[in-house]
Amino acid sequence: MQVFTQKRNPITGSTEWDVQHEDYDYHREIARSAFADMLHDTERNQKYYRALKLAIDKQHSEGKKANVLDIGTGTGLLSIMAAQCGADSIVACEAFKPMAECCLKILEQNGVADKIIVIPKRSTDLTVGEDGDMKQRANILVTEVFDTELIGEGALSTFSHAHKHLLEQDCIVVPDSAVIYAQVVECSTLQKWNKLNDVVDDYSQVMLRTPQKMKDCAGSAAVHDIQLSQLPRTDFKEVSEPIPVFYYDWSGKTPIDMKRTVKQKFSITNTGHAQMVFMWWDLNMDTEGKIVLSCAPWWCHPDTNFSSERPQDTIPWRDHWMQAVYYLPIEIQVEKDAEVSLVSCQDEYSLWFYLEDENTKYKHHKRPICECGVHMTLSRTHVSYLNDTGRNSKLLRQLKNDVSSDTTLLSLNGSDLLVLAVAKSIKKVYVIENMSINIGILTDYIKENDLENVEIIPEATDAILNEVTNVFCNPNFSSAILPWENLKVAYLLYSYKEKLNANVSIIPDGCEFWGMPVEFQDLHKIRIPLNECEGIKMASFDSLVERSRTISDCELEAQPMWEYPCWSRGEPRRLLDVDLRALQPTAVADGVFSIVDNNDSSHTINGFAVWVVWRVGGANLSAGPLTPPTVGQRVTWDMHTRQAVKILQSSREVSGSAQWRYQIACDLRQGQFDIAIDWVQ
Repeated sequence: MQVFTQKRNPITGSTEWDVQHEDYDYHREIARSAFADMLHDTERNQKYYRALKLAIDKQHSEGKKANVLDIGTGTGLLSIMAAQCGADSIVACEAFKPMAECCLKILEQNGVADKIIVIPKRSTDLTVGEDGDMKQRANILVTEVFDTELIGEGALSTFSHAHKHLLEQDCIVVPDSAVIYAQVVECSTLQKWNKLNDVVDDYSQVMLRTPQKMKDCAGSAAVHDIQLSQLPRTDFKEVSEPIPVFYYDWSGKTPIDMKRTVKQKFSITNTGHAQMVFMWWDLNMDTEGKIVLSCAPWWCHPDTNFSSERPQDTIPWRDHWMQAVYYLPIEIQVEKDAEVSLVSCQDEYSLWFYLEDENTKYKHHKRPICECGVHMTLSRTHVSYLNDTGRNSKLLRQLKNDVSSDTTLLSLNGSDLLVLAVAKSIKKVYVIENMSINIGILTDYIKENDLENVEIIPEATDAILNEVTNVFCNPNFSSAILPWENLKVAYLLYSYKEKLNANVSIIPDGCEFWGMPVEFQDLHKIRIPLNECEGIKMASFDSLVERSRTISDCELEAQPMWEYPCWSRGEPRRLLDVDLRALQPTAVADGVFSIVDNNDSSHTINGFAVWVVWRVGGANLSAGPLTPPTVGQRVTWDMHTRQAVKILQSSREVSGSAQWRYQIACDLRQGQFDIAIDWVQ
């Protein structure tokens, strides 16, 4: 059965009805879950197994039965490990019913269905007693209820409830404890993802001032999860050593605090600006702390091979647990060896941080809240895009070259600021924007810079279009996620085509879509089938996920490729050219390409990458590779945009003469863009 669902078309901006499978949301939740990513995490799996075996052996050595409770069992992996280690009884709970049903099949396929009881409930709903879900309290708890922030999935309440209602007093918990680490750093690169800077020209002269309320705003306490190990080491400077800020005793020997604030003094290690906190955590898997699972970035990781050419690639990779960035409410200039205080705050689900010195003190340490609108409205990626001086320079240079004092300029992107930077040098600026929160940001800029000739309009009327001499669109909309969703510029231009003057100037000139076969170093693990995990059959899980992906997922997904290393394994190919000055209502393109030209060597390919390059005058603005990719070499990706990737179900070893194909269909009247990429069989 199919049903109508509403979805927003990012190209047209309108809400449309779409026909979807009746269980679309359910299948999307399965497809988007991180189960597969976690199960591909070999270090995690093996350390859980080792800690479980120690716990079960310890109970047996003391003459006790090993009664295991597995909270949030998922596929049942940890319960099956417990059975392999000789547990006497195992109760596994899983609230997500499709996964609980899948777990039962996996237990059956692995011959342990008679050893594990699966309860399709939350742990907080379990009952203990003769007629309960558990006959007795467990003396071993194994669970993995953590996220990048450690406590964001409700770990504190889960452990607290389990100790009160489900576990024996002297139980063993796997993992036994956790430590959160914080490191205060200066990083101008990531600060661009947090605060909007003044817009400057090629000579560093300010063309548009950022409103003071935005500069002073404490920002958002929302975690910025990121693969910190891929951040260039030259892009940041530590101003502190790693500081252990929170210790969590999962064993139950000490109570769990749902809310606390810790102030710690430390000495500054390098003179600089304290701008943000890098955060990660370690799990102590066993009671003696001999088995440690660390989520530290490479420069602090215990397993890093520092003699390697790329030490960041020598530590275990995972995407379900990354590192986190927390931006400090106020940036503080600090001197080496000075003593300052880091204030670390925690509630039941989240963290935030303050830094205090002799001149900077806070009356309270409440969770920071955005009061300027930027942090609530714009994604961190879009803020970084607006701060990309290299791209801004090229766009501004062309814009200044095209306008004059008689120019009436129409801006098609209300989440852009560059048109405001040239407003004082031209006659009139119209900005199309109908979202009130975006309008608020634009209005603040207009007031701050005393711009009297800028008018924000919900749509361009015929009279305005007839008046316009220049059209400008910074080709990155705040609503866009996939590269082609920025074709909103083409959709708008086409809809205005008949009303605009024939000689109107348009920036950008056009764009090109490019595609390339790649070999991901690790990213493919978030989608590829498991088959087996630590010798445990997972075919039922693979089938469930693949069926759900077929129903709910697009063929290509957006990823910030700079965080995920890959190699070019084929020549980059141009897939589609869009001329914004000569738009047609539809565009269809297809083609077949060899992996490489004039080379028959073999290549391992596990995906494809697609990106867009915008033409501005004589310059190209790549929202993909920063330099032309060379087959066999690592690709350096733009940090300020997302690219589209297709992850193949399995890696393929192919020769250079192997072929891949693509199809693109674009309809500007409907705002539709469809793309398919696959092998030529």
